[in-house]
Amino acid sequence: MRRTSLKTALGMLMMMTSIAVLSGCEKAETSTEQVVETTPVQTEWDESDKETLRFVFDRDFGGEVGVCVPSAAFVNTTRMDIVEQHFNNVTMENEMKPESFLGKNPNIGEDGFPVLNFATADEMLSKIKKYNDACTKEEKKLKVRGHVLVWHSQTPEWFFHEDYDASKDYVDSETMLARMENYIAQVFEHYYGEDSEFDGMIYAWDVVNEAINDSDGNLRTDSSWFKVFYDEEFILKAFEYANKYAPENVKLFYNDYNDTNAKKCEGICKLLEKIKAHPEARIDGMGMQGHYDMNLTTEELEEAIRNYAKVVDEIQITELDLKSSNDYTGADVDAEYQKQAYKYKDIYDTVVKLVNEEKMPITAIVFWGTDDGNSWLQDSNSVGGSADGTRPQCPLLFDAMYQPKPAFWAFVDPSKLPPFVQEVTALQTKQYELAGSYEAKKDDVRINFTPIWNEEAVSVKVFVGDKTQDADDEVSVFIDMKDSRKEGAAILSQTVSRSDTDSKANGYEAEFIFEAEDITLFSTVGFDIRVKNGDTVFSWNDTNNNQDKSSESYGKLILKPYATIPKGKVAVDGEIDAAWDAIDAMPLSIATAESADPEATAQGKAMWDEEALYVLMEVKDPNLDVAGGEVHTQDSVEVFIDEMNNKMTSYDGDDKQYRVNCENKASFNGSTCTADSLTSAVKKTEDGYIVEVAIKWTSLQPEAGKIIGFEMQINDCKSGGRLGMVNWYDKTNTCWSTPASFGTAVLVDTVE
Repeated sequence: MRRTSLKTALGMLMMMTSIAVLSGCEKAETSTEQVVETTPVQTEWDESDKETLRFVFDRDFGGEVGVCVPSAAFVNTTRMDIVEQHFNNVTMENEMKPESFLGKNPNIGEDGFPVLNFATADEMLSKIKKYNDACTKEEKKLKVRGHVLVWHSQTPEWFFHEDYDASKDYVDSETMLARMENYIAQVFEHYYGEDSEFDGMIYAWDVVNEAINDSDGNLRTDSSWFKVFYDEEFILKAFEYANKYAPENVKLFYNDYNDTNAKKCEGICKLLEKIKAHPEARIDGMGMQGHYDMNLTTEELEEAIRNYAKVVDEIQITELDLKSSNDYTGADVDAEYQKQAYKYKDIYDTVVKLVNEEKMPITAIVFWGTDDGNSWLQDSNSVGGSADGTRPQCPLLFDAMYQPKPAFWAFVDPSKLPPFVQEVTALQTKQYELAGSYEAKKDDVRINFTPIWNEEAVSVKVFVGDKTQDADDEVSVFIDMKDSRKEGAAILSQTVSRSDTDSKANGYEAEFIFEAEDITLFSTVGFDIRVKNGDTVFSWNDTNNNQDKSSESYGKLILKPYATIPKGKVAVDGEIDAAWDAIDAMPLSIATAESADPEATAQGKAMWDEEALYVLMEVKDPNLDVAGGEVHTQDSVEVFIDEMNNKMTSYDGDDKQYRVNCENKASFNGSTCTADSLTSAVKKTEDGYIVEVAIKWTSLQPEAGKIIGFEMQINDCKSGGRLGMVNWYDKTNTCWSTPASFGTAVLVDTVE
């Protein structure tokens, strides 16, 4: 192996984009003897390009659109047609990862370093090169992203050990740095050296992948890299060596998942700053992997992008896909496709807005796969951002039959999407001021509405913000109690004219009460609001304003509980005192499976005084288990508190997560969560266990009438793994990361 430095100045990288057969690119013949004639490059977009992803991305924010492909895709004509037609950027799925170059077993050269095997990746690059050489349009050629140089996963364990033998001790840090430098030098020499046939094809590399912990934003410790170095030295050195051997115009990225989690984002930004401060290193960008789920909010995505943009000069979303909804079973495919399409639209609209309005440096979005059938999420594994195998997945823009889904049109032509079925919560209370409000706006008119429910009725208070009073101004509310979503449904409707309401500043307000029978906790009600403003009609959900004839495009009210927490105090001893007997129990009834259906059941009670919030959890569980290596994989209860009820998308100073397992061992999440703030007691019972806790207030001055965010959860575990969770309020399983998922409770003086 040559140990010479690479040339530091190469010609401009080939601007390689897609090779679509449908758009005028001809594939090269397989013969290596073929000579491709030089054809003038055409840079104008054809009309046939207008419904391609690459055209839309270039038009909307000047960015590229990429796709992950494995070597198997190159022998699948249909998959390659998708790549060729829509994308201009390719990432190899596994073929450029360390285990591919290093191999399962070590092949050590005369210099004492592993000899890398580039055969599989080179075969793919050779095909891409032939495609590009035959392509007459520069904007349709394929650029290539290198993925990845340094990663704790998919790197053979022998690489870290003495004599390249995984059964022996780890090498010292000096030896490991030499191995790392040699590895990076070989990769860059092979792809950019003077004799390389691929010089200029790979425009960027993920230098380091997934080095930050999800839970606390610190370095990942379950990594052989960390076990050799015990600090970030290997990361800084990786970027130093990449800078040393890579051409100056090859971009160097850090890449990670869970990239919108506030704590992890903070940790990543600190790492990026350390890399930038290292005098011999170079980092050009942040790769936000984008393995998101349906609970992602645009607020947390925007916040993360802004934070990364403060540190690096370029951002790419490098592995985008969407895990299915937590309650998706595969039964209602159309509903899931619709929900997914609008989530993708939210992501894309956010990117376009940030680039065009705030000049955020987002240059590409790469999708992690061509189609649902070939997505990595179909298989369960432990790699970051993956699925667990417990529910069906449909994460990409094309289905398993390679047909475009609604998610595809979310990018290319959103007008082809059906109206989105929005979901809002109606709390079980008779007081509007205790419930959450929702808003929608069109032009100069906005609606703000607050839904509530009880066993007798569903009620909605609606404020219409409209400064100009017209004779025909009115607001209508439509209810389908069965949420039947069809023409001819049993629709209830009420209309109130503006002239029949009390005038409000800049608008008018009306209340709508619909008597009901047999409505129950967590059921859904079809619901919509329509406003007439002069000659304009504006609806909250059904954009066709067809609510009188059909409930198909109504939104949904989800009927959820509301907690009333009385004042009181108990001794925390694991006993059920008389004070607890006077309080109604709150059943935990929302079960979510991970590996099997949860076997445990539970109910909770709460009370408060000026010092603390007291919670009692009675758990019935036939198998108590604490064998799991992670705290959430041990039988335990969790209490979540948002003292100021801000419902933020990420934890701040008043947000708390306390976990107590069945052996009375506690764990915490939240900057003000400490052992000193928690008193707990656990008592085993014949059919489970009881947990009693007192959690000190840190931000709230408690008094009757105060409203807090609140949630209770149990983790049901068996044989070292978590079967699932059971919650009081939340169906999304995101309370650990976002207080916006908590329920709501009001503090009262006495038991009601």
